[in-house]
Amino acid sequence: MYDYIFDIINKNYININSKKGKYIINTYIKQIGGISKNINLVYMAKPIYGGWVSFTSHLCLKLQETNNCNLYKITKRSENKLRDYGYNIQYNNKNINDLIKLPNLLITAIDKNYYKYLDFFPDNTIIVIHDPTEVKINSSSEVIKHLHRFKVITIRKTVKDYLKNKFNINSDFLYHPFYPYPKTINKNKNNIVSISRIDYDKNIDILLKANKLLSNIKKIKIYGSKNDLYVYIKLKDLDSMDRNDKKSAYKGTFTKSFKSINNILSNAKFVVDLSSIKNDGGGTQYTFLEAIYQDCVIILNQKWIEGTNSIFKNGVNCITVSNEFELVDILVNTNNTTLNKILKNSKKILEKHVNVKWNILFN
Repeated sequence: MYDYIFDIINKNYININSKKGKYIINTYIKQIGGISKNINLVYMAKPIYGGWVSFTSHLCLKLQETNNCNLYKITKRSENKLRDYGYNIQYNNKNINDLIKLPNLLITAIDKNYYKYLDFFPDNTIIVIHDPTEVKINSSSEVIKHLHRFKVITIRKTVKDYLKNKFNINSDFLYHPFYPYPKTINKNKNNIVSISRIDYDKNIDILLKANKLLSNIKKIKIYGSKNDLYVYIKLKDLDSMDRNDKKSAYKGTFTKSFKSINNILSNAKFVVDLSSIKNDGGGTQYTFLEAIYQDCVIILNQKWIEGTNSIFKNGVNCITVSNEFELVDILVNTNNTTLNKILKNSKKILEKHVNVKWNILFN
């Protein structure tokens, strides 16, 4: 019921946690009956790009529709200053001793740099586990020991099953929350793009091998933050991956804003994301959801749906490939009738993510 006011805020790209944004939201909410909860999200990880950041942003925006939702990072000193997080959201730096005094805490992501703070959080603190790499036995034992006393949320059913079967950790599954940001409708979409991180689990090398087989008008444009080691080891012989090189498929990073995502995807016919994660798959990532939302057909890695009860079905709501030759064949030979059917079916997946209610965790 808050769609109207949030359309106004996001169409004008107003930070929801800025003075102006909070004033607009609070004034409107007072008129219709008040806020239900004060929810405090904690981002406990170093990455400033990628799925963790997208998840935190979408979650904050969705919770803001019905609640007063704040975002924090942990630092040595607490600050009153609001800092830019991206995607029309701002955050506060908070000392851990001040942070744990807040009610309704939810840890949106955690990496090894923040394990030491988990001891401070009370039992039943809500924490989100995104994929199995976050609970590797050798590197993440500090996380595992705390999950038995926390309320664990998983966002893919394969991860829920993995935690239960491997560590006997119970979790609740919830769909990724998705905030429908303002978008541009473009019927003449021709680009082929990748908007994921440039990293080992994204198999960008397959895209670059496909580019060598494609004509110049069909080449895949690659956007995203680079893991320099991966680029050096796996990609250097395929592409310079230098955005200043006119011959390179790499087009650089994009700012953390829905406007930037829209600018890329509004002209994209296909989004290629060949992610593969051991003991994971079958469900969604934000690159998938953003693509579907912006009327792009998604091309996924066959490994993503193998061995899982996947919501994705090849030729029904997505297209899957295993190598560069299959990728090229799809990009060159798939007819528009087939693509339109796939896109229409994929919209059913998106609906669940738009409608999911994460605020039920705090009822």
